[in-house]
Amino acid sequence: MRTTFIRIIFALLVSAVEGIALVLALPIAEADSQSQTAPIAGKVQIEGFVDFNTSARIYPASRDADPSINSTYNSLGGFLSPGADVRIALGRSNFVGITTQVMRTSQTLYNIYGYNGADTYVGVPVNDGLSLWLLELNGYFNIPILGERWNVYLGGGPGLYLGKRDLRIGNSEATTPTVFTGGIQVAVGLTFKLTSDLGIRTEMKFRSPDFNTTSSFNSTSTIYDGLRVSLPNTQYGKVNLDGDDFTLGIFWEL
Repeated sequence: MRTTFIRIIFALLVSAVEGIALVLALPIAEADSQSQTAPIAGKVQIEGFVDFNTSARIYPASRDADPSINSTYNSLGGFLSPGADVRIALGRSNFVGITTQVMRTSQTLYNIYGYNGADTYVGVPVNDGLSLWLLELNGYFNIPILGERWNVYLGGGPGLYLGKRDLRIGNSEATTPTVFTGGIQVAVGLTFKLTSDLGIRTEMKFRSPDFNTTSSFNSTSTIYDGLRVSLPNTQYGKVNLDGDDFTLGIFWEL
C-alpha cells in the first residue's frame, strides 16, 4: 500500500512538472527551431542501453495468513541488465517510443549444512532469483533548456511485464509458471548529441511491477554432493521489482 501511494504521488508530481515545463519551454523550443541537432518530426532514434536496478524483493510466503510471515522477503540487491529503445519524433519536443528489456538476477541466500555418507560436511546452496521480460509504451516531452546539443526530458506510460521466480536448492530447480502483469512507469532523462545523428542518453525511471508466483519441486528431496536434503512444499509467493532504474545508452538518429 505504501509503495502504491508513493508511486501515485510521484506520477502526479512528474505530471505537474511536465505541465509547468511545457509552458516555460515553448519560447525556447521556438527559438531553437532552426537547430541542426534538434529532432525533426518523423526522425527515428534507436538506442541500446545498460540498466542498473537498485532493488528487487521476493516474498516466499506472501499469501500466508500470518502477517509476520507474509511480509518476510528476500532482497536481491542491485543488478545490471541490457535493453533497447526505439523513439519516433512527433515534433521538436515530443516523442513516442517502445522500450524492451530483459532482467535476470539471482542470489545465494544461505546454505543447508550436514554430513553426507562419506562423513564429509557439505553445504547445499539455496538460490532465489527472478526473470523478467519488459515491454513499455512511452510518451516523452523534451525540454530544450540547456542549448542545442543538450536535452532534458520527461516521460512515462504503461508497461507489460512477463516474469517468473527462479528458485533452486542444490541441483533441483523449482517449477514456476511464467505470469503476466501490467503497470505504469515514469522517467526523467538527459541526452547529449555528439553529432547530428549520434548521441548519449542517461535516464532515471521509476517502476514497481509485482506478480504472484507458485513454485513447486518435482520430488520431496534431492541429493547434493552425497547429502540428501528435503525440499519444501509448494510455495505461494510474490516478486516485486521495487527499486529505481538508472540507464546509460547510445542512440542513433535515422
